[in-house]
Amino acid sequence: MYSGQGFGQNLDETQTSYLIGRGMVDITGPEVGMPLWGFGRPDQIAEGVHIRLRSRAFIAAQAQKPDQRLVFVSADLGSIDHHMTLEVVERLQLRFGSTYTLENVIISATHTHAGPSGYWQSRTETGLDGGHYPEHFEAIVSGITASIVKAHEDLQPGQIFINTGRVTDAGVNRSEIAYRENPQRERDRYSENTNTAMTLLKFVGNDGPLGMINWYALHPTAMNYYNRLISGDHKGYASLQMEKREGVGYASAEDFVAAFAQSDPGDVTPNTNLDNTGPGATDVETTQIMGQRQLVVAQTLFDEADEALGGPIDSRRLYVDLSDYAVDDKFTGVGTQRTCPSAYGYSFAGGSTEDGGGHFLFKEGMTEQSVWRDWLIQLIIGAPEWTEPVRACQRPKAILLETGTGTPPLQSQIRSITVARVGQLVILALPAEVTTMAGRRLRDSVMAELGDWAKHIVLAGYSNGYAGYITTPEEYGLQQYEGGHTLHGRWSLPAYQQVASQLATALESGAPLAIGVSYDDWRGKSLGLPLPEGSKNSLPNGALLGDALAPLAASYRPGETVAARFWSANPTVNFPKGKNYLLVERKTAAGWQRVADDGDWSTRVRWQLEANAYVAELSWEVPQHTPSGEYRFSHFGFDATGSPFSGTSSAFEIIELDGR
Repeated sequence: MYSGQGFGQNLDETQTSYLIGRGMVDITGPEVGMPLWGFGRPDQIAEGVHIRLRSRAFIAAQAQKPDQRLVFVSADLGSIDHHMTLEVVERLQLRFGSTYTLENVIISATHTHAGPSGYWQSRTETGLDGGHYPEHFEAIVSGITASIVKAHEDLQPGQIFINTGRVTDAGVNRSEIAYRENPQRERDRYSENTNTAMTLLKFVGNDGPLGMINWYALHPTAMNYYNRLISGDHKGYASLQMEKREGVGYASAEDFVAAFAQSDPGDVTPNTNLDNTGPGATDVETTQIMGQRQLVVAQTLFDEADEALGGPIDSRRLYVDLSDYAVDDKFTGVGTQRTCPSAYGYSFAGGSTEDGGGHFLFKEGMTEQSVWRDWLIQLIIGAPEWTEPVRACQRPKAILLETGTGTPPLQSQIRSITVARVGQLVILALPAEVTTMAGRRLRDSVMAELGDWAKHIVLAGYSNGYAGYITTPEEYGLQQYEGGHTLHGRWSLPAYQQVASQLATALESGAPLAIGVSYDDWRGKSLGLPLPEGSKNSLPNGALLGDALAPLAASYRPGETVAARFWSANPTVNFPKGKNYLLVERKTAAGWQRVADDGDWSTRVRWQLEANAYVAELSWEVPQHTPSGEYRFSHFGFDATGSPFSGTSSAFEIIELDGR
């Protein structure tokens, strides 16, 4: 734990200058055969790539006290397994000594539901976590570590500017019925039932802007459960577009980094029709619309940011065991209460109706235990029977799976919580999905313990672990999806408020924290699974890897989609070797020049089996204003031995819309 002296908040801290650095690394998971994260549907198996997933890292350090620093990573993942944080910090310490610790590293997920799962270290074989694939875990950890190393090596004198604004048309409350359970007097304090605030940091070095982070609360479920392609959803879209505008080619350590990080979107959906659709005609269109609406505000905030952060960098973190944690009356309002061992409710299995729902045997709002459902659950997934003490503690939740009892329990009960500051900005990092009103109470609890220096606060959800949802006690009682997924019972939010307040108090005083519980490290104890490599590849006689199946049409126009098909190999067999499977090029006087690859929004690459042979379909939706000329596709991959192969399509013309 931190053991240094307090900074003395009365000093003229506005003169503190910073060292800043940024880094970005590809962390795209296995492209074919892996279940996608979030919706929990066994039929949602990855078939390819829409846009690539990345880890975006930033470091800020005090120029005069560079040991006082903070790392913030926004990773295009569904969640962060805390073992990732443990592994990343250990690898950083092997390289940089004690510079980076669990105290000053925050790793946050954007919560995309269109990324591969299978990276949790756990003791459960129920399939809740998608299994544990060591090669996928390793690729993510290596990528996040590399992005932080890049940021470290990029450290330079600079300034950080902050700006705030509102995104008023991106997201609606998907659980308004639960939100309305909160006291009327509390709801009357707010004009909206979602958190529409965007907070943005602009990093500027001596040679100009280096990057930006913003936090905005919106569930990445625009790419719905019918999707089979890897995508960063609307936040990935927004990051991609802002980086492209800054000329990023994803090949240089000098690339501008744009992180659209996650906040407290527990009850906020992009599907504004509240039926798993809208506002776009397709899920891809909705993703683009929601990403664009965040992008427009972020670009304005970035351009107009003029309030410089100034003051110390500091942080406090605690591990807390929430299986049986005493919460004071100050936070419960009804005397001392205790949290519960983790358990999922029936309504968790029912899913969020507004985002497509879940298993047909369950629905939101279920509070009565069913003997035949319990029997079926145990029969199908082998789950242990729930116990009466946990059922009583978790009331009115009907228990689907009890995961917090046993020695060891099926899931860790220990959670990591951080309160950090960079100048006048406060970051509350929590390992959970926080609903709108719960987020408001948490921010209020932290700010109540801090001095006038604290001008801004962001809640960074999905950070340094994953512990389901945090609803208010009032919302919990209704047992909508969010309440069914609030793992530690009705008093989860007050417990987090109490811990966050304790951390904020220590941050304000500069005092160290007593060492509490330690995390139960399960690395090497989880059942490791081999990556799903599928059927053995059997090309037809005479066919070679990389051969095009048919020539393309002679010409296309902007707005049309060009699709080429190649004999290919399952990329998961050689994961994570491949970083580019598709290339669109234009013929110029200097030779063929890159136009797009499989990281662009306009492209797709999808693998499918045809008579035991893999075929890769490469597609490109020709953007408007694409110049006329001669174009071609190239496809890249690796055979069963790991040797590279490639192939090129027939050339085709792009004809401008006026026919010239």
